[in-house]
Amino acid sequence: MPTQVILPTYAIGSWSANVDDDLGCRWVVSPGGASFVSDGVARKMHNNERPFGSGAYRSRSYPAARAGALQGWCDAGDRVSRVAARKRLMSIFPEGGQALLVIDDGIDPQQITVELDADAPKCALWQDGCGFDWQLPLYAADGRLLSTAERSAKATLATGTTDGLDWIGGSPGGLDWANGGLDWGSSGANNVLALENSGTATTWPLLVVTTPSSLQNPAWTDPVTGGVLAYTGSITAGQTLRIDCSPFNPTPVTLDGIDRTGALGSAKFISLPPNSSRAVQFTGVGAGTTVAFWRDANN
Repeated sequence: MPTQVILPTYAIGSWSANVDDDLGCRWVVSPGGASFVSDGVARKMHNNERPFGSGAYRSRSYPAARAGALQGWCDAGDRVSRVAARKRLMSIFPEGGQALLVIDDGIDPQQITVELDADAPKCALWQDGCGFDWQLPLYAADGRLLSTAERSAKATLATGTTDGLDWIGGSPGGLDWANGGLDWGSSGANNVLALENSGTATTWPLLVVTTPSSLQNPAWTDPVTGGVLAYTGSITAGQTLRIDCSPFNPTPVTLDGIDRTGALGSAKFISLPPNSSRAVQFTGVGAGTTVAFWRDANN
């Protein structure tokens, strides 16, 4: 197991930095070598100069992807360990896929999905051959840093509840104050999703919907924006509807793994702006449960 030597630590799969690893090699990120994650995210500006007037025409800007590098040094102690350490670095992304980079500062661990950028990883061997300086170029299509702690909220619908008046004690009916009076009962459902984002960037929840019997046309309304996310169709017992509100998912709606994005009657996906909370109302015909999963996000 790697042993932390400096905070924060950086980990991608079995490789990590600012640690002594299980081969006895010390990996350290150089001062300024973590600007890839320590700096903020650039903006994509959409401006056109006004040809006959001052200034420019503008439209909304958006956060850009995140590109940069981690860089530092590795002291392997001997040439054999140095060879093994270099192989470990070079094998982090063997098939051109993506992986989680986890940054743990001991207070608020965060993660970001990265892949190897167009430049190649670099290793500059030391003169004694027992270590090297390294550089790992990285790219993140989603430039946000997400909390490693996942948050969740639950809302339910019931076909029948005990809401309303219960006429206690009387037979054949009516009020009988001597034997109890009125009982309003208790609610059998709570159809509000309480969502909160404590980060500095917008985040989007994943909605997972199930039913004990049948649920038709589930919908979610954000009273702050007035936006409605509505699914047109039925869900039966044993089925699972998943709606990923993130714009980074090319297949946001699936029913038991089958793409059902076309079944959205209204596609106002739920978003949680920085340092905000939402009380999203869950509605539908029948009984069902929505569980929302999300992570706080930071630029």
